[in-house]
Amino acid sequence: MLNIDYRALISSADLIYHSPVEKAVEGQPIGNGEMGTFVWTTQNAIHFQLNRCDVFAVNKNHAGRQAGPTDYCGGCASLILDLGGEPFCQETFTQRLSLYDAEVSIAGVGISVRCFISAVSDVLVLEVNDQRPEPQPIHLTVSMWRPPLVKTKGHTAQHQFIDVVDSVCLVQEFTEKDHYCASAVAAQIVKDETHIKKDDNAHTIVTPAAMGKTEIVVSSASSWSSQTEVGMIAVNVLQEASDLPYKVLRKKHQNWWHRFWERTFVHIESQDNSINQDVGHFMSCVRNLHLYNMASTSRGSLPPKWNGSLFTTEGDKRQWGSQFWVWTTEMLYFPLFAADAIDLTNPYFSMYNRHFPDCECAAWQRWGIAGAYFPETAPFDGPTILPDDVALEVQAVLRGKKAYTELSERAYSFCQFDSHLRVITNPHIGRYSWISHVASSGSELAMQAWWRFRYTGDVEWLCNQGYPLLKGTVEFYRNLVEQGEDGQYYLYGTNVHEDFWGAKNSIMDLAAIRGTVPLAIRAAEILETDTDLRAKWRELIDNLAPYPMGSDHGSKALTGGFLADDAWAAGHLGDVDGQHNPEDIWLNPIFPFEDWTLETEDPRTDRIVQKTVELARWMPRIFAGAKLGTAIRTPIVWSRVGRGDQLPSVLASYYASFTPLVNGFSLFEGEQAHSIEHLGCITTTLQDALLQSLSPYPGQPEVISLFPAWPKIWDTSFRLLARGGFMVTSAIRQGEVTFVKVESRLGEICQIRNPWDITCTIFGTDTETKETSGKILRFDTKQGEHYIMLPKGKSAFASSKISPEPAKSPISYSLSLANGTTHQGTLGRS
Repeated sequence: MLNIDYRALISSADLIYHSPVEKAVEGQPIGNGEMGTFVWTTQNAIHFQLNRCDVFAVNKNHAGRQAGPTDYCGGCASLILDLGGEPFCQETFTQRLSLYDAEVSIAGVGISVRCFISAVSDVLVLEVNDQRPEPQPIHLTVSMWRPPLVKTKGHTAQHQFIDVVDSVCLVQEFTEKDHYCASAVAAQIVKDETHIKKDDNAHTIVTPAAMGKTEIVVSSASSWSSQTEVGMIAVNVLQEASDLPYKVLRKKHQNWWHRFWERTFVHIESQDNSINQDVGHFMSCVRNLHLYNMASTSRGSLPPKWNGSLFTTEGDKRQWGSQFWVWTTEMLYFPLFAADAIDLTNPYFSMYNRHFPDCECAAWQRWGIAGAYFPETAPFDGPTILPDDVALEVQAVLRGKKAYTELSERAYSFCQFDSHLRVITNPHIGRYSWISHVASSGSELAMQAWWRFRYTGDVEWLCNQGYPLLKGTVEFYRNLVEQGEDGQYYLYGTNVHEDFWGAKNSIMDLAAIRGTVPLAIRAAEILETDTDLRAKWRELIDNLAPYPMGSDHGSKALTGGFLADDAWAAGHLGDVDGQHNPEDIWLNPIFPFEDWTLETEDPRTDRIVQKTVELARWMPRIFAGAKLGTAIRTPIVWSRVGRGDQLPSVLASYYASFTPLVNGFSLFEGEQAHSIEHLGCITTTLQDALLQSLSPYPGQPEVISLFPAWPKIWDTSFRLLARGGFMVTSAIRQGEVTFVKVESRLGEICQIRNPWDITCTIFGTDTETKETSGKILRFDTKQGEHYIMLPKGKSAFASSKISPEPAKSPISYSLSLANGTTHQGTLGRS
């Protein structure tokens, strides 16, 4: 039905630079999920900073402070490839990132270079083709930005070069108490007659001037054990790669990436070739770029840091440091489920599941209750485990039984690095700060764990990883709530995420409970476990306090938390008044907790939802040109509530609100904290506008909905994954759905909203053709079988080819709104 030229489709999103970057953070990204770098140029050279996802200077037991001199991660070495002369000048310069091949190519005066980081091995591979009349020697410098030995109290950071024939190998090590981490970078110019210049901080490989092609290979490795010779690991990887020509290494690399791109697609056109086409095409390119960046950064043992990812460029500098925020990390992964890139979520779930035992301890130590408490922020190896006496002091401060000024020096000393402990012992107002009393972060992780199960049907994964998250976080809330005289369960003294502090009946917490408790019950039923807990969880959800309404006295008393009498409110006034980090928290019952969806169809709740979305404060400001300094999810909600006609305006204004760089990254969190695609929000919003597979209420069977928030002015075709393991392909032309194709991976019953509102014919590959009708079409499926859906009377759909022109110049859009504002964006450099 659809003939997809994937090379052409993905190449339409290539990053094209017709001039050298002005700063390193504008570089083009390459990576393999474990190691990565931006690629940028100066007049005579190409620059790289090799970073890894598994290199951390300190762990959770660090004795120093957060944001101190040792709070850094990722950086392994700086590389400068000096080609002599000034080949990369403005007039003749071109740099292209091919997304389909995951390869950067650079052309200058008489010289061209191409490079990639292998998808199947930890090696950066370069090919230099010097065709200048007077070729120049090549200098490859591997260096470290720190002195060879840096001691900061009990912490040591040191590096040294080890001797390797015809190669350079830089090893760095970090040690402190129980922490050891090391990395190595090895480099070789695959050519005879090279020699090496050496000093303490840099070694340079020099090869004589010669016309023609030169291959360069750079490898990396890391280790958490001092018994491992990490330098030799890097050297062995280097030697294996250097024995193979560029084209052979490239072929293995391309095979992985080409298979990756064939999983799903989105292609958008405008019916009238108007300016709206620019917006639609641009946002589909943003989606491709997000998937590219996630595949380049999330295939290792740890997820990428949202702040800089594997692409920092100034040594150890990384705004916000080495710890992980749930909010900004989880957003990167929201769109990967529907994009059928679920394998890329492995590092994310693996890290937080490794945290789980320590999070159970944190629930006891910090809150004094059972369950699993995932702090909003934590080091890569989880929350810090405190000595018993210190834990009692910290808990007393967190629960308001003791002033933070009364902490002993011993307790204070244990709480300066772990971000959550630091804000408990250094609060902003009373005992509160932005993340001090955020209780919902674990529930957000648990929601995504359920999503992963429903997309994959992997019961073993649910048992070993998903259900523990659901059970632990639900139990935490069950023990946190307090039962009132009226029999209802209430919450006191928790934050409405970072927005409102110390509130009563935070809408965030109530949504977290309503969103996850039914999922925990359903998961326990599937796994046939925890019968006694299921009954307790049902009792909790049956007697949970309702969402705060604007008409409540306590809602109106909380400054900034009120929208309207007939809309949801942030919560009731508790210990702290006022708003502290506006995040449109009223919308969390819709997303991510899915307590209301377009399938709910409850008239009273529908009215509340639409009124709340209408009055939530950020989108009107963004439409008016406001700039964002925090990662709100409001655009996703606009797709979830079906506001398709406004999708172009939402996407155009939201993208521009972060003042993104020419490579699609944004510095809204600060220097060297550049984030990928506004953390995936554009991609999630776009995909949710095309396809939703949501339940009427949490835990119930999902209903597939096609184009639930799609503008009539855009024609499109897509293939995306729905929950229940249904791969859905469809297209819409001039507002009419032309066909639906469903591939059943799990053999579940398929429920899909009728896209034609008339009787439909379903053609199965191995089943007889049948007709069905109604608002929701429901039919049995067999695992591995394909089903074609067409309106009755139509037995075929003309095949069409999708083969857009590859990008030849920077990609741009500009959209003027009725309010007089114009929103613009560009990927690439003129």
